[in-house]
Amino acid sequence: MKKPKKEKVKLSKEEKNELKSQKKLEKKENKRNKKNNRDKQDYTVLWVLLGILLVCFISIGFLFYKYFYAGTSESKYGTRLDGIENHKLSETLKEDISGIYKDETSVEKVTVNIEGKIIYITIDFKEAIKVAKAQELAVKSLDKIGEDNLKYYEVQYLLEYTGEEENENFPIFGSKNSNSLKVVW
Repeated sequence: MKKPKKEKVKLSKEEKNELKSQKKLEKKENKRNKKNNRDKQDYTVLWVLLGILLVCFISIGFLFYKYFYAGTSESKYGTRLDGIENHKLSETLKEDISGIYKDETSVEKVTVNIEGKIIYITIDFKEAIKVAKAQELAVKSLDKIGEDNLKYYEVQYLLEYTGEEENENFPIFGSKNSNSLKVVW
């Protein structure tokens, strides 16, 4: 099949000029419309990206707040100290434990610190002493804590030697777990 030929219509110069100017105007308008559409699309993408960015910043801010500031009103121990009010230690416990060792010539200083459920006892020996004797002296402090409290509190021992003689047996570390009756050295 053959395509029919287009008939050429003869136009006057004025009509030709007018058609040309109309085509130019149409081209300019098309360019303007395309540019406006492109600008609108660019702005739409920009607004969507800004929205996503805003949501990300809000999420990050919330997570930082929750991680660093939320829960600061709680104890640093969390729920590990539940029931501690049922296991009150003597207010004079530190002095009582130190008093046990006042008559011992080999002991220079005793330090007792209570942090949460752990009682830290540091005994500093000034004279050379056998390991078994040092451990025996340290265990005496358990009597002052009380049998009921020993089932709740853990006791950590640090036996040190600051005497002038050389002694390779020190420091000695010991631990009594709340679930155990024995001190592990």
